[in-house]
Amino acid sequence: MPTNNKTPNLNLNSWLGTDKPKRQDFVDDNNTIDSVLGSHISNTLIHMSAAEKELLNSTISVGTLAGDGNATCTHTLDFSPKFVLIFAKGEVPIKYDATNSYYVYNFAIATQNTYGSTLGATLNGAELTLQQTQSTPSDSIFINLNKYFKQYVYLAFK
Repeated sequence: MPTNNKTPNLNLNSWLGTDKPKRQDFVDDNNTIDSVLGSHISNTLIHMSAAEKELLNSTISVGTLAGDGNATCTHTLDFSPKFVLIFAKGEVPIKYDATNSYYVYNFAIATQNTYGSTLGATLNGAELTLQQTQSTPSDSIFINLNKYFKQYVYLAFK
């Protein structure tokens, strides 16, 4: 028979040595555990569904690129993203070089159409093309997206 001693959270039987449990007591406790855990696991406010996890995993791709120092460099991604964010590791997105009186762009956004792209990056299908200024710029902008041996991080969104 069930005991008068119960666990504090789920109110399960907590038998004393002198209690005489019956099979139905265990069945009732198992049903309580199953009900509480089942409600918790299926609560989509605190747990993502398998479909949500797949969507999250398939929405973005993160990778690194190494600059080769050329004026332009094209990288072929594994898919055709809607847009890509790219930035130089360890650098601020844009900084002013007071010595040379120009802005250094270490960050870019590239979209499939040119309406949303920033200076220095273009996206055509799966091809991401990055630019690197080769000499002192005359327009006060130095694009730094393909510096020799520099590491870049990209986030490509499907």
